[in-house]
Amino acid sequence: MDTAKLNDWIQIIGIFALVASLIFVGFQIRQTQEIAESEAYQSRAVGTVELAAMQASSPEYMSAVAKLYGGDGEELTAQEKVTADYFFGAELIMFENIHFQFEAGYLPEEDWERSSAILRCALSHPFYRDVVNGWTFRESFQTVIDQITASVLANPSDCWD
Repeated sequence: MDTAKLNDWIQIIGIFALVASLIFVGFQIRQTQEIAESEAYQSRAVGTVELAAMQASSPEYMSAVAKLYGGDGEELTAQEKVTADYFFGAELIMFENIHFQFEAGYLPEEDWERSSAILRCALSHPFYRDVVNGWTFRESFQTVIDQITASVLANPSDCWD
């Protein structure tokens, strides 16, 4: 075999080795992305469960929500208002984080749609719209808040009935 043919075979083998390496790197990148998505999901789940447990263990919060659902929002005590405001603020931080993860591609659209539906229900109540007005968000999330608020005002929801 002459050197020209040997050189050709070495180049062909090199090309196959390069392609195989790129395929392997692609699989590694995909696996890393799946791990990141899984960790983000786990983090959201833990945060949601912890917040729900704190809310459920707060008599002031439970009383406030019962009054809000019952249509007696104007009867909230100062302590109930502060507690509901505090917990809704924590939920807003979670929603903003979920929206950020959705925009970054770490969250499927159906997960964001579920979260935005929950946010829509909350913002259908005047108490929560008042709370959200005191917050500053990332520009893209503020746009979502503004859109949901406008939608709720144009088409009132029955979430609180």
